[in-house]
Amino acid sequence: MRKGDIVRFKSSGLLKHDFPSDIPWVLGLLIKYESWEKIATVLYNGRLIRVRAADIQKAGKKDESR
Repeated sequence: MRKGDIVRFKSSGLLKHDFPSDIPWVLGLLIKYESWEKIATVLYNGRLIRVRAADIQKAGKKDESR
């Protein structure tokens, strides 16, 4: 993932990292990703959110309809 990529992630608002399957994926803009930190900074609804690398994916063609 590179700066400027559209990514999808699970936004639960909780501090725990095991997400239930009923929480939907949401789209955001990747601002920064440090591989040594394994943390991504994503712009979502005008806010910067830090997300664990395990909980984020690069968005693809199937996400275009969202």
